[in-house]
Amino acid sequence: MKKNLLKFFIYGFFFIVFVFPLFFIVFSQETNNQQNQTVPRAYACPPELEEIYKQKNTGEKCTTSYEEFKSNPNLYHYWTDDEKVTIEGRAKERARQFIFWVMNHPSIDNHPVLIKVWSTARNISYFFVILIAALLGLGIIIGQRTNFDTGIKIWPSVVKIFTSILYISFSATIVILLIQLSDIFMKFFTENLGGKDLFNIYFQGVSQESNYNFYGIRDLNIGAQEAVKNQLFVLKLTEITYYVLGGVLILRKIILWFLLFVSPFLPILLSFTMTKNIGIVWIGVFFQWLFYGPLLSLFLGGLATIWKGGIPFVFDFSRGESAIGYVYPTATNILWGGPAQKLTILNNVNYIDPYAEYLITLIMLWAVIFFPWWLLRTFRDYCCDGISAIKNILLSNLSSNKTPPPQPSFIPSDLKQTITDTMKLQREINTSIKTKIETIEEIKKAKTEEIVSHLNLKASSLTDVARFETNKEAIKNINYLKNPTQARTATERQKFMNIKVEIANRVTKSDLLAGKIYSSIFPSPFQQIKNRTSIISTLPKTSSATQIVSFKVKLPTTKVKNVTSSLVNYISSTPTIISTISQKTNIGQEKIQQVFNLLNENIDQPPQKIISKIIEETKLEKQQISSIIKEYFSIVKSDEKTLEKIASETNTKPEEVKTVLEEQAPLISEPEKNIEQTIIIPQTVSIDEYEQVKKMWINQYEKGEIPTTENIKTREQWVENDILVITNTLNKLYSENEEIKQQGLDEVNYILPIFMINNFNGEQLVTYLKAKLEAAKTVKLLLDKEKEITEKLKSQAEKVEVFIPKKEEAAKEMRFEEEIKN
Repeated sequence: MKKNLLKFFIYGFFFIVFVFPLFFIVFSQETNNQQNQTVPRAYACPPELEEIYKQKNTGEKCTTSYEEFKSNPNLYHYWTDDEKVTIEGRAKERARQFIFWVMNHPSIDNHPVLIKVWSTARNISYFFVILIAALLGLGIIIGQRTNFDTGIKIWPSVVKIFTSILYISFSATIVILLIQLSDIFMKFFTENLGGKDLFNIYFQGVSQESNYNFYGIRDLNIGAQEAVKNQLFVLKLTEITYYVLGGVLILRKIILWFLLFVSPFLPILLSFTMTKNIGIVWIGVFFQWLFYGPLLSLFLGGLATIWKGGIPFVFDFSRGESAIGYVYPTATNILWGGPAQKLTILNNVNYIDPYAEYLITLIMLWAVIFFPWWLLRTFRDYCCDGISAIKNILLSNLSSNKTPPPQPSFIPSDLKQTITDTMKLQREINTSIKTKIETIEEIKKAKTEEIVSHLNLKASSLTDVARFETNKEAIKNINYLKNPTQARTATERQKFMNIKVEIANRVTKSDLLAGKIYSSIFPSPFQQIKNRTSIISTLPKTSSATQIVSFKVKLPTTKVKNVTSSLVNYISSTPTIISTISQKTNIGQEKIQQVFNLLNENIDQPPQKIISKIIEETKLEKQQISSIIKEYFSIVKSDEKTLEKIASETNTKPEEVKTVLEEQAPLISEPEKNIEQTIIIPQTVSIDEYEQVKKMWINQYEKGEIPTTENIKTREQWVENDILVITNTLNKLYSENEEIKQQGLDEVNYILPIFMINNFNGEQLVTYLKAKLEAAKTVKLLLDKEKEITEKLKSQAEKVEVFIPKKEEAAKEMRFEEEIKN
């Protein structure tokens, strides 16, 4: 979190200081002021342009008469003085002189002024080192007199103090030597790769200040004004590019000077745990800006070589100096072009190829400026983590190699090896099963991965999420971690408090997994918004009504669409059916007709959007639209003639038409109750994994322990409640209202940390809820069927018990009486 904030402020500072003010210059140009003069001074049109106008045969002409020009500004070309062109031309010359000066005037890094400031910092550092040495000596003396072990070793401390004093004394020499070495590399790359000629290529080697005495003229022809504005805009970007490049080179030196001033404090900062990270940051920043110069020079030299040999794109420069290539008119006396271009009036970025070359040249310069900085920044961020990981691996290997010497044994070697392998295997199995994390010492020794495993927070697939949700112990762990005071016993409260503190401490030490846990379980308001935005932005798309029905009835989407379209058209053209629906729903026939038309037009949309569109257009309530669609399906499904007619029109069977209707009816009339059917299983989740999650929840709903609450007492109530909650959650997640989406995430907040810790996204969350909902609906159908069968058997059993035995008893009684009479 802190790293991300630091990066944000650095990038923001860089943008505000360099890019924003310069782009502000571009877009704050003054408007053209050629109309300020009553009769602008006229200049003769270049002869090359007059010849081009004749060849193009467009009727364009040059004129020196202002009245003639005003009579037809589209046809006549009138060249006159222009303040804006003058300012822009001089600004380019100033920028060229600035970058030329920066490239050819090295800094004096060992200047007495810089050494004077460093000397003050050095003396202060001496004082702090002496103070630390005095405190260490005092601690050693007190420890020896009181027989108290302070843990301070004399000779290692003396060596550290002596090394610190030695470094402080020569810190300026070391830093300046490194800076000068980097400048030597810069000079080597620049001279050997041709970087010193970079701006000579661009400005033809001119560096005289006399070029600043430039006066601009422009063509007032209306057709040339876009060319003027585009040229001035692109040249302003060029000016910005040179200022940014020169400014970054100067900024590099200034930062290195400031780091020189604080270099004596480096050993003091590295001596204490609290300030060690500050010293590491100093080292990282110093080497980042130190190596920036050589990398920039390397890329500049490579850029110069590319410019000399030709930018490796397919350009066509054969149209220059001809009427065919005169597409973008020459409208000012500023000639501009890409590298190695021989500039003339007719070769002045007059068509797309030289224009594209010029823009590519600018992009290459910006890449040269920013890419070295980004590359070194990335290396600085990740190299230290790699070095730390390598150090930990080496230390762990060294510690594991410190085994006691072997004891003499009389066990045969073969048997001994078997026993050793068995014990080793048993030890590995026991270790992998569970890591004991109870006391604060065990928590500190355990790896973050072991803490996650101990708390049952690790999940590599959606099946693991299902195991987590069905595991009361895992849910209890995450609740206790959020709020340790909820724990039942003092031991548990202390345990989870220690885990929480340890995770927070590891976050400050750049532990990525600990940071993920902390930002997921204890998110700040900003982090919570970020987490939820990442979930919402990755929600999978919903299927159209046609696609869903096509999958269910196993017919092509075109046939399903044709069946639906034919049905709707038949209903719309049958007044008796429209009248019947109107009478049953108490809705006007015009509105009903409009509902059917919109249904037909939007059948390829998801069901929720179909209903939303109909509500928006017809201004009817959702319940009214649902009743219209239900009546429509009910009437058509019971009409055999209609089914046969539609089947013949669409080349299908009547049974297939009826099946399409049966599947469409609940999907379109009540889309909110069937939201899971519209969700597409993304490619990030396999079908096997989805079915496995569904199977696990079916088993849980059938055999698992019922989570009894005030409203949930039976298994049936549990299943029905989950169906309602998950359906509402999915509808909220797919709502167009952002607040309702947040409410949907609030309802799954109990499992949301598991998804965030294990880098799951919205696709996996919604797929998991879809599998769980379908499992609940499957179990509900089984429970309803079981209930129906039970009631049926019960009713049959009652009939057998009441009627049949009485008839049999009566028959036996009559036979007995006849035997007595005989």
